[in-house]
Amino acid sequence: MNVLIVGGYNVFVSQLIEKFNKEGWEVYLMTGSKNPTRRHPYVFEQYDFRYDTDSIKEIMDSASPDLVVFTGAYDENLNSGKTRRESMYYMSSLINILMASQMLRIPRFVYISSHEVHEESFSGLITEEMKASPVSTKGMLVAQGEDLVVRYGETTPMDTLVLRLDHMYWIPKNRNEVGEIHGEMCLRALRDRKVPASEKHIFSAVYISDAIFAVYEIATRQEHQHRIYQITTSEEENEIQAARVIQEASERSVTIQDNTVGLTRRNVMSSLRVRKEFGISARFHYEDRVRRMMEYMDKNRNDFLSREEREGSWLQRMFRRFEKTIFALIPFAENFAVFAAVFLINNRTADSAYFRRVDIFLLYVVLFAVFYGKRQAIVAAFFSSIGFIFRQSYYRTAIEVLVDYNIYIWMAQLFIVGMAVGHLRDMIRIITDDKDEEIAFLSGQLDDIYDINSSNLKVKNILEDHIISYDDSLGVLQNLTEGLERLSPGETLYHAADVLCRVLGTDGVSIYKISNSDYCRLLAATNAAARQLGKSLKYSANRDLMESIERNEVYVNRSLEEGMPSMAYGLRHGETLEYILLVWELPFEKISLHQMNLLKVVGYMIQNAITRAAGYLDAVGDRRYLPETSILNAEAFAKERETSMEISKRDYADNALIRVESAGKADSLMENEQELLRYNALLLKNLRETDRFGVGEDGYLYILLSNSNAQEADIVIRRFAAQGVVCSLKASV
Repeated sequence: MNVLIVGGYNVFVSQLIEKFNKEGWEVYLMTGSKNPTRRHPYVFEQYDFRYDTDSIKEIMDSASPDLVVFTGAYDENLNSGKTRRESMYYMSSLINILMASQMLRIPRFVYISSHEVHEESFSGLITEEMKASPVSTKGMLVAQGEDLVVRYGETTPMDTLVLRLDHMYWIPKNRNEVGEIHGEMCLRALRDRKVPASEKHIFSAVYISDAIFAVYEIATRQEHQHRIYQITTSEEENEIQAARVIQEASERSVTIQDNTVGLTRRNVMSSLRVRKEFGISARFHYEDRVRRMMEYMDKNRNDFLSREEREGSWLQRMFRRFEKTIFALIPFAENFAVFAAVFLINNRTADSAYFRRVDIFLLYVVLFAVFYGKRQAIVAAFFSSIGFIFRQSYYRTAIEVLVDYNIYIWMAQLFIVGMAVGHLRDMIRIITDDKDEEIAFLSGQLDDIYDINSSNLKVKNILEDHIISYDDSLGVLQNLTEGLERLSPGETLYHAADVLCRVLGTDGVSIYKISNSDYCRLLAATNAAARQLGKSLKYSANRDLMESIERNEVYVNRSLEEGMPSMAYGLRHGETLEYILLVWELPFEKISLHQMNLLKVVGYMIQNAITRAAGYLDAVGDRRYLPETSILNAEAFAKERETSMEISKRDYADNALIRVESAGKADSLMENEQELLRYNALLLKNLRETDRFGVGEDGYLYILLSNSNAQEADIVIRRFAAQGVVCSLKASV
């Protein structure tokens, strides 16, 4: 079974994927984003497309899901719809996916709704029959989605379900996963040591594990009585009660800020419908789950608080607050400190004969250009210029310094060297960063290739398994036809119905035997749908069917005409049409050239088995019949009866057994050759080709009417009575 989940990755979608995978489903995911995301290990195939893409039909056709789960209210791609464009995207996405599901005849569509469709206050329990009362923009969109999905289910053959999750909550693993009322209250307690709460906000909720379990159970049940179900505990709680649980569970002192003002807002949903119809009840209660949530967040505080929010001394808090500014100023402070050292060194070495030609300031500028780049090189050059001018003022007047063009040349040299070296350093750093980014990108591509290879390996293993054990593999066909060869001749046709059902993947197959150029007689039918054309069929009346059979082609019901099989094929012996195979209840989208060829191949194999059986019966005919007659002896007739009883047990056909009273026992009848031949002629004249007659265990002649009930047997008895032959019904098997 395949399921297509429509929704971006979050806690709910991830757990939904794990649940379906655990139950043996192949999970396909449409993320709703054009940007590729890392695939969940349990996702068989992932489609990174927007929901309004024109390729939605091809995507869903590729997945071929038996079930579509649209995560609407809990899909992060479909946000609150605060703008007109966002609202239009939400509805157009839902319509696009619904229309594609309908066109591809997907059996069931599940829409995930939420408590936001009922945001007004209710004095009693909120039931599924109550009209939606949204207040927020998101609530209105979710409610409109509900109406659309229900209407689709009422006006199209597609089965649709709406599942409302009531204030679903979970234990978050980091701050990004905090998104519902319990998590927000725990975060406030962790961050502020204070929890604002109101006793007048009363609601019910459901833990994510209960929600996932209920969604799977309801979505996969074959039958359901309603289209809307509410998944909730119906356990009433208010914010003050939840805050007290948080206060008790917290490792540190937490105060409750009582904001109980205004009117009471009560939203408690009823879970009666789900409990009564499916027997599903909640396993988790909010006191235990909220306590565990607070304990987990306390132990992993750093995953939920930013650096600025974490506690510490006054100095630590101030440092975290101005941390970015401090780290940004460190290079400038370092630059100034090094300049001070360079200035002192320059003063000590200026009059030295050994160091006079060494430009300390130039070395200082180059050093910072190499380590920090062009920006700090400019700052270093600026400091060096000031230091050099200050040094010159020791023994020269300000006017002399200002008019000395050598100083300006030296300063220009300093800035040029510093900026050039700094620029080269920056370029090398950019090249290095680009290289690192490219390596990271290629590493990501390598990971993607690994994932794709893993997916291909999974597909390869599945296809290998299909080749070995799939219903239409050569190995399986060989086993099935060998089974036909091992059966007794009388069982071949009836076992052929089983073969067709298994290979073509349907429950409805019927086999008719040709009586003449117009009519054929039903031999076996596997279910009620396969019997709808009756026990006698005028096949020549249907022109399309007749033309296909005459051309030795597979008939396909392309016009979806009611009362006609999905496919049909005729079995011939030489040029003579002998049997017609009718295949029912095969979905139109699964009728392909492969299926048509498969029916022909299986038909040839069945025809060969029938020919072999007929040849065998002709070869041993002298040992099966009374001399010079078509009356089966006691041994051969007993085998025919066993076969008819097995057919009746499988409910493939009814059979009636009639005893010929007036003929007496076969031993006496054989002594009178003329009387024996007379009865043989009467039986051949009044019975069908599919009926059998022979000697029973008690020595009397019996007639085995194929595919006939007691009422039809009574007609045969009256027909014989009109010709002076007395018969009686012995059994209807």
